[in-house]
Amino acid sequence: MRTRDKFDIFSDILKAAGRRNMGSTIAEVTREASLNAEQAKELIIDMLEIGLLEFNKEKTLKTTTKGWRFVMIYKNLIEFISISSKIDHMSVGSI
Repeated sequence: MRTRDKFDIFSDILKAAGRRNMGSTIAEVTREASLNAEQAKELIIDMLEIGLLEFNKEKTLKTTTKGWRFVMIYKNLIEFISISSKIDHMSVGSI
């Protein structure tokens, strides 16, 4: 298993914040994204500033439309990289 990079963690946070219609608390997001409180706080602030997350009326975190777009694009990119690496390992004779 590979180490998570910042984009993996962003995706995990966004999915955790978007699981519930009413939003998720910072503690729930922290736990579901497997982060410590300090890591979560720093990343959540960054994500709020760039518009991937928002606080809703209930004072919980919600994933924005821009955040969901990030999740989908990142998922597609990871799939593409996986396919690309398989192609790189194919021998020319098998094509």
